Amino acid sequence: MTALKNENTIKIESGTRSAHRNQLLLPLSILGVCCFTPFFIYNLASGNYTLGASILGLTLIFLLNGYSIHRRKKPLIPFEILLFPAALAIVLSTIYQGDFGTYWCYPLLMFFFFVLSRKMANVCSILLLLVLTFIAWKYSGTALTIRFAVSLGLLLVMANIIVGVIDNLYNRLHEESIRDPLTGSFNRRYMESRLGDAVAQKQRQLILPSLLALDIDYFKHINDELGHAAGDKVLRDLVNLIKQYIRQSDKIFRVGGEEFLLFLPETDEASAAIVAEKLRRVIVETSLLEDRTVTISIGVSELQTGETLDDWLKSADDAMYEAKEAGRNRVVRRSAAKFLEKK
Repeated sequence: MTALKNENTIKIESGTRSAHRNQLLLPLSILGVCCFTPFFIYNLASGNYTLGASILGLTLIFLLNGYSIHRRKKPLIPFEILLFPAALAIVLSTIYQGDFGTYWCYPLLMFFFFVLSRKMANVCSILLLLVLTFIAWKYSGTALTIRFAVSLGLLLVMANIIVGVIDNLYNRLHEESIRDPLTGSFNRRYMESRLGDAVAQKQRQLILPSLLALDIDYFKHINDELGHAAGDKVLRDLVNLIKQYIRQSDKIFRVGGEEFLLFLPETDEASAAIVAEKLRRVIVETSLLEDRTVTISIGVSELQTGETLDDWLKSADDAMYEAKEAGRNRVVRRSAAKFLEKK
């Protein structure tokens, strides 16, 4: 397997605001209906039927989506569809009302960053800036055009800075929520989510994921004789060493004091056992502690068709305990453990 020096940081879906979007869309829908209804009535009374129809369409979408979100359902009409009538309404408003129409582009630009990915929000914002700058220049004169283009451009820059800061904070919080603070390995909560997905995927198609259950031999003796600082160092160094010999797709989880699980997607039990033996040998040959050899016992288990997550975890643990009982510092496969039980 390919050696990696560092495991890549978990990447969040582009536009992290989407994870909590529905918390914002209901008040946004209510605000949209309250704000746009008077303008629809005003334009209808003024004879601006095209602009009024555009605002009406926008208002109805806000109303329908707000009702759906209130009923704890997905938005009835994707909010992305709002972008076309909103942009059309602003262009028409700028043509009919001059500089007053350009004011609406500022909330629309922020709306782009709520609804779209950051890349698409920037593309749409730049297009909006170019189109409205041309219209402003044609209908409102050079002085207003320069002020408008500079102010909207500054808002676009500020929006990117704010979104960048929010995304960085969100990513850091997400990493902290799924990582063990001592070793940097993934924690049990993320393990249950990741392995649960693997079990569900196994039921839909033939894949061969395997687990390695790893336990440091005589770890209590290390803590008792050398202190917890030495024990913590062993845990950190062990995880860092393992990361050098696994693939990017492999994941290591800390599930107990000195117990770890290594998830190997698309790996059958025989191949997983080869990986386990390689890790066992590397750890023995590496000086994790001065004047003392650190060893591990490893249980190997391939996920079986129809097996639950609890069954899979138990089979890996059983194989690991079999390795302990057989003398430690060894690898035991699930199939071998079953054979020994029958004997």
